[in-house]
Order: sequence, then structure tokens, then C-alpha cells
Amino acid sequence: MASSSSQEYPLVRISKVAGRYLLFDIDDVMYLRRSYNICSVFVGTIPQNPQQNVFMGLPIELMPEEAQVLVEKKVAYVADDATFHPARLATFDEPSRRAYVQSLKNEGKRMQLAMIESQNRNKPKLQEGKPKKKRKDGPKKPEDSSTDHLVGGDTEADESSTLFDSAPTQRESTKKLPSEVEGYALTPTTSSFLLPFSPDSEVEHPVAVDVPVSYPLFAHLHDKGYYMMPGLRFGCDYNVYPGDPLRFHSHFAGVHFGWDEEITMMDLVGGGRLSTSVKKGYLFGGAVTDGSGAKETDDDDGASQDEKARRPKLRGGPVAPPVRTFCLEWAGM
Repeated sequence: MASSSSQEYPLVRISKVAGRYLLFDIDDVMYLRRSYNICSVFVGTIPQNPQQNVFMGLPIELMPEEAQVLVEKKVAYVADDATFHPARLATFDEPSRRAYVQSLKNEGKRMQLAMIESQNRNKPKLQEGKPKKKRKDGPKKPEDSSTDHLVGGDTEADESSTLFDSAPTQRESTKKLPSEVEGYALTPTTSSFLLPFSPDSEVEHPVAVDVPVSYPLFAHLHDKGYYMMPGLRFGCDYNVYPGDPLRFHSHFAGVHFGWDEEITMMDLVGGGRLSTSVKKGYLFGGAVTDGSGAKETDDDDGASQDEKARRPKLRGGPVAPPVRTFCLEWAGM
């Protein structure tokens, strides 16, 4: 799932704040969404409209399963926010401070150049403008000598109007780009420039992730290339998407069960009916425990050798443990 350019991307820092796993950097959010199928939920307030909770912004809150998958894939590391910043700032020396200030200046120049380039692209469209609507002429008045003195005034008004309309165009044509930009003054929203990744400190002291019992199912589906979102709205553990949730409808409502856990008929009927009513399949599964006899049962059910060869093997990937999944759809009563 990772792209070729993802190998050059530094390890993503996941901030653990009060037991929640957060991402504050928009570049990290975009990178994980494109390369590792991590979407998560926005939980921050939008500065332009803070008195609402319908449209949210940064940071995003990762599920513990997502954080654990990224750590095991060696894509990210978890930093305890309460101890990470004081420990790193205590060793902040003068060269690091100068490098931090210079990085902010470079970022400000980059933003200003991008703004100038955007304005230059849109300038021809603004100069063309919208076509002016023709005014409907009113009923003509009879010409007489009393209105002869108004003709000159109308001509002067038309000339002044023409001069007024052409003036902005002349000013815009003589405007030149600055030879050297000073850069915008930035207010940093993250500490990525202030505290860049240091392999010696983070990797030697990893922070453990408290994953739920449903992690094997999540890791298995993620290893198959699915996107997943929290499934509380549909009474399941995960909403499972075949692609980015902005483009696809979720295909499954995923629920985890232990390998030896007894599944009641009410769970199957209720989950199947609910999932089918929202155009999903009811997917449930769990990790295969050692000595469960799953492989022996599959081989001794009287199937032919060709059918056995076509069956998927119960193997775990580099992250996903061996998991078996099943899917139900409610047909009718």
C-alpha cells in the first residue's frame, strides 16, 4: 500500500495525550491517508467557525488499532506528549534555535511565492471579467432646444466612465513581481519544526499502545488493503471500505469475536438485518488460536484436492495475525 516516495518520508510522530492518539500535522495526515489507508476522525475546532461541532478540523484522533499498525509497520512512533516536549526542550541549544527560526522563514517564503503564483494564474480570468449586460433604452423623448445643453454632459460622462474603467487595467499591467520576497510571518500550529525526529531518543524509548481485543481483525483487514472507520453509528466495531471513504460506500460492518467465544443467534440475526438495511454485509471474525484445529478441519471435510488448493491459507502477514472472517447478508424472514 505504501508508495515508493513513502520510503523517504520521516517517521510520523503520534502524540499520546490523555490516552488518546492524535496527529496535528496536516502533511502527516495526508501521507498516511494516501499511503497507508489511515483516515480517522477529525476532532479539532475550525477557527473560522468555532461554535459548532458538525465540521471539525485538526487534529485527528487515531484509533489505538491504527496507531499500533503504523508502529508495527515502522511508519510512525508514539510519543507521550506530557514528557516528550519538556525533555526535548531541555536540550534545545542555540544552533537548534537558529535552525528553527530559519525553517520558519523558509516556510513563510514558500507560502508567499505560492500565493503570488496563484494570483498570476488567476489574473487573466479576472481581467476578462463577466460580460456586461446591455441596458434597455427607455422611451425616447422628443428633441427640442431645451435639451441641447445636456448632450455635452452625457459625452463627458461617457468619457469619464471609459477612463475610469481602463485605469485599473493600466495599473495592473505595470505591476511587477518583487525580485525577492520577504516571506509571511507564520504562527506554528505544530512542533514539527521545533522538535524534528531524532531516532536516538524516540526509537530507544517506545511508548506502548493499548490495543483492544479486536486488533487482530483490524490488522487483518488493513493488511488486505481496506480502509476502516469507527463503527459505533452502525452498531459494529469498524466500518469497512474498499477504498477511500470519500469515494466509496462502506461494504461491511465488521465485528470481532474471540475464536472460542460463543456467538448467539440473536447477534447473527440482529447484525445481519441491521447491516443489510444500511446496504452492508455483516462481517465477523477473529484470530485463530494455537491448537484450535482450524486447518485440520478444513482439510478433512471431504473436499477435493482442487478445492483445498483454492482455499486461502490461514497465514498472518508481517503485522496481521492469522484471522478467519465470515460475512452474512439478511435475505428475509
